[in-house]
Parts: sequence; structure tokens; C-alpha cells
Amino acid sequence: MPTDTVAGVDWAGGAWLAVVFDGASEPEPRLERDLEALWNDGVDRMLVDVPIGLPDDAETLAEREAVDSAARSAAKRPSSVFPVPSRGACEAAMNGADYEAVSERNQADLGKGLSRQSYHIAPAVGEVDAFLRGDETARENVLEAHPEVCFRGLNGRPLDHSKTTAPGVGERLDALDGHLDDPGAALGRICRGLTDAPAEVSDAAEPTVDDAVDALGLAVVARRPVDDLRFLPGDDRERRDAEGVPMRMAYWSPEPLP
Repeated sequence: MPTDTVAGVDWAGGAWLAVVFDGASEPEPRLERDLEALWNDGVDRMLVDVPIGLPDDAETLAEREAVDSAARSAAKRPSSVFPVPSRGACEAAMNGADYEAVSERNQADLGKGLSRQSYHIAPAVGEVDAFLRGDETARENVLEAHPEVCFRGLNGRPLDHSKTTAPGVGERLDALDGHLDDPGAALGRICRGLTDAPAEVSDAAEPTVDDAVDALGLAVVARRPVDDLRFLPGDDRERRDAEGVPMRMAYWSPEPLP
């Protein structure tokens, strides 16, 4: 049985929703304002649905786009993979700059503007980037992952339904069969556990059921032996950004995803 403490983490629009497996225990939910605090609480490996490894210029943008293009192809849901902001744009968003200013900074860095979806996640992306640049151990063990890619790998085929629908939730729970005892009960445990989140954190975010499903899927993949994990783009190149942060996306599947 697994002995590491691992977590799958999803951004819940104001806080981080983590599903934690401590050794062979049942999954436990955590709602944290600060991802670094979760890491420092004894987590050995973490899969996070947030871009890790940020572009600064045209060269690093090409490396980043190779990762994102592979994810869109593997997930079969292109719209679920947002364009990644530049590091400078993320820093501007963290400092409270408005959409126009952040988009202009992205244009200056990468030669293109920024979608509003990417703008809204930019502060969270910048938070993770700053944390990883300052912690070399975390940099190698806090891994970017995309739930749609992970569920496809676990399922053995592309998913048919959106995660925001009841059939979509059911389809993702079916994908966890064989990888987790009673996935439906595990999801119920997570949702019930979130009612006990500290008020100062829960007031900042209202996690949805699909947030919980995504975090659970990432946590199940994080439980795999680290040597079993696969990475997109899958060409065995080690991509890193200008600050030495890896650019890769973790998943598990019996065979590499196309």
C-alpha cells in the first residue's frame, strides 16, 4: 500500500481544495488559502491543476505551448486548457493590476493578449510560481496535472460528458473504479468534510462538486508510485522555464496517451 502523503489540488476560485491521502488512509479534504502551507504540512507529492513553468518570451512560450497542445490533444477537450499567462503578467495580477494592464504586459512579453479566463487564474498561477522558485524540493515534487488528462488515462478512453453535468460526474467516478475503493463514497466523504472548513477560508471560496471530483482524480493519480507517472508532451525532453521550473504535465495510463 502507498506510504507517502500525497494530494490532488484544484483551485476553487479563492482557495485551494486539496484531497489528501496519508499513506493508506481514506481521502481527507483540505481547503487552504496558501498552497505553500499545505506543502509544509508534510505532503510528499502533490498534483495541482495549475500551470507550472511559465513563459517569459517567445522561446519559452514555444516550450510551454508544446505542453498545452499535448494536453488538449490527450484530453480531447481543447477549451479546458487555458493559454498560460507570462510570468510578468502573473506578477502584475498578483499586485492587483486590472485586466487591461495584465493583458498589455502579456502582449509585451509574449506578443499576444490574454483571455479573461486566464486573467482570473493569473494570481493563483503567480502564487504557485513564486513558491516553487523559492523551494527546490517542492519544485520537483509539486507537479502540474490536468484533471481531464488524468481521467482519460484512468478511464482508458476519452470522456463523453462535461464534468459540470450529473452524467459527467458519474463518468468520472466510473473512471476511478479499480483505482480507488468505492469512489462514490469517497466523493461523499470529501463533500461532507468541506462543511468543517475554517470560516476564514471557506468564506473566500465555495468549492463545487466538480472541483471535488477533479481534486479526487488528481489525488488518485498522485498515489501511484512516482516511477509509474507519465508526462506530457512525452518526448523525453526536459523542458524548464527561465527560472528552472519544470514544464511538464503528469498523468498515469497503462500506455502513453496519444
